[in-house]
Amino acid sequence: MTRSFSSVALTPDQIAVVFPLVHAAVPEINLDTWRGFVRSLGEGTTSSPSGVLGVRNEAGYICGLLIFRAEQDLRHGKVLAINLFIALDLVNEEEAASALLQAAEAKAGELKCAATHVRIDSAQKSLPHRFTAAGYRNEAEIFCKSVGTARPS
Repeated sequence: MTRSFSSVALTPDQIAVVFPLVHAAVPEINLDTWRGFVRSLGEGTTSSPSGVLGVRNEAGYICGLLIFRAEQDLRHGKVLAINLFIALDLVNEEEAASALLQAAEAKAGELKCAATHVRIDSAQKSLPHRFTAAGYRNEAEIFCKSVGTARPS
């Protein structure tokens, strides 16, 4: 049975509601840090070059979340860079992830991006094959080294 999902732009009152999804993906982030980060993204209007998108299942629960920003890339030009991609659905996580990918691609089209870059955490072992099946390819690796104590606020 195919389930239905719809994409939603997060409103300020939903920021705390989706925090469990964020915490599942990035357990070291607390709610205050999450709120501050979302505020730093700006207005979050539908045509904004950065923001938070979610996917809602037919029961009304937000079961997927992504953080995006339109930016310039040397190889592709304007790209939709997705910093966080998390889909958790008790019934069918694969369909939730697919719906979230579709929402990302729609946002990329809306913002006239030439490509979509999705960053996934190395702990998200089930996602790479879903991206490959959807036509994505591994183009780069991200290496990180902490150089200070500043955290997003």
